[in-house]
Amino acid sequence: MNRKKLVEIKGLKTRFKVGDDWATAVNGIDFNIYEGETLGIVGESGSGKSVSVLSLIQLIPNPPGEVIEGTIRFRDKLIFDGAEYRKVFDVPEYRFFNKLSDKHRKWAAGAFFILWLFLYALLPISGLLPLVLSFILDIWVTIRIFYNSPRKKVLRKYMEKLYSQMRDYRGRNIAMIFQEPMTSLNPVYTIGMQIEESLEPKSFKEFIRDRVINLSESFRGHSWKFRASAMGIVAAIFLFFSQLAAGWTFQLSAIAGSLLGGLLIPSVFAGGIILWDKTIPESYKKKKAQLFTKGVRLLELVGIPDPASRMKDYPHQFSGGMRQRVMIAMALAKDPSLLIADEPTTALDVTIQAQILDLMLEIKNKKSDSAIVLITHDLAVVAETCERVIVMYGGMIQEEAPVEELFNHPLHPYTLGLLQSIPNPLDTEKKEKLKTIRGMVPSILKLPEGCKFCTRCDQKIDICDTVEPKLREIRPGHFVRCHVVQQKMESKA
Repeated sequence: MNRKKLVEIKGLKTRFKVGDDWATAVNGIDFNIYEGETLGIVGESGSGKSVSVLSLIQLIPNPPGEVIEGTIRFRDKLIFDGAEYRKVFDVPEYRFFNKLSDKHRKWAAGAFFILWLFLYALLPISGLLPLVLSFILDIWVTIRIFYNSPRKKVLRKYMEKLYSQMRDYRGRNIAMIFQEPMTSLNPVYTIGMQIEESLEPKSFKEFIRDRVINLSESFRGHSWKFRASAMGIVAAIFLFFSQLAAGWTFQLSAIAGSLLGGLLIPSVFAGGIILWDKTIPESYKKKKAQLFTKGVRLLELVGIPDPASRMKDYPHQFSGGMRQRVMIAMALAKDPSLLIADEPTTALDVTIQAQILDLMLEIKNKKSDSAIVLITHDLAVVAETCERVIVMYGGMIQEEAPVEELFNHPLHPYTLGLLQSIPNPLDTEKKEKLKTIRGMVPSILKLPEGCKFCTRCDQKIDICDTVEPKLREIRPGHFVRCHVVQQKMESKA
């Protein structure tokens, strides 16, 4: 059966600047995401799973990272072309002295800067102002000569165009549930405001209007006793600081003025906010109320109790699991065609994990042309929810197969190692220790020359150390990157 491609990725390569070196985190991967499927991406930490999907939606911070090669298509529309990006680097990096290395450029710029100051000292010019002007001019000329970069200007224009294009896709067509909810939620804004922003982005003017409406509602909701207490506190503060500034004179006129000012200022401020609120059109208030209702429904959908009141809370007032649910609600806000879930159930209880996964699948099933990409370490979750699995290691795809095929006939030694490290609760006879994959994931700065898994593989042969195996189709729909497996299959043929 021919399935329609939702996303097509070819030759995707992403790297990061680490000191003076470049570290390749994703090294030329190819894969498709089809409409109606749930795709699982598994592998140890540092294997390139998250970087792959962040590259898809262009959320790699540049600098230090950059997506340098490959093509990404969404519904057959090209949204990233590595060849176009590489054209930026055809532009000279610097306007002058392009043959100088970075080290020599720093030395030359420093020497020019010092020489300018030395020559100025020899001139018969006195006064502080000419010295300051000369110093500023020296800095400006040094930067223009040694660090004026035409490439940076072209790159900035390219990135602005790319990000502007991706903003049309993010949220509406492609959404992502991030792994760390506390770093993804803004701590100074309420949960409700952030959910409403994910439903409909607002301008600065609309943001001010919302604050006025909220403050006005808050002022109206306070009792007279509370208002009197607030006015008394402000009056006392005014009195204290006015007497402190006056040297504690305790003059009756000064005390009366301070108390009166302290009593009037809260009233004037509250009255001004309420009057401002009355100038805001009712149509806008109705629209805001509708957004609030939608936000409440989203929180209710992901199982947050008393969602209407929790909309007014801040992220620090939520537990880790509750923040994760808020992130899921924000990702589901625009009903996207592609939902990328990066460890979406890490901070949740086991019972809530099942509910969230069922919720994601239920929402996906409502749209026949939608898909989910699930990044996880939990192979049990993959077996339960996914239809196809990609196993990544060393920034490359090591194995790809339908989920039943992968679990019943795993071929790559790395996949076997992952599966053998899972305890089987139904197997009560064996009391042996679980098998583990020896060693650690190598640094992306020091990956092996050949197969990326050869330093930890117990089945490796001589060719594995020097030649990187290609990803080949061993069985229909089952791809493996391994010399050992490919040789076994060739010997059986």
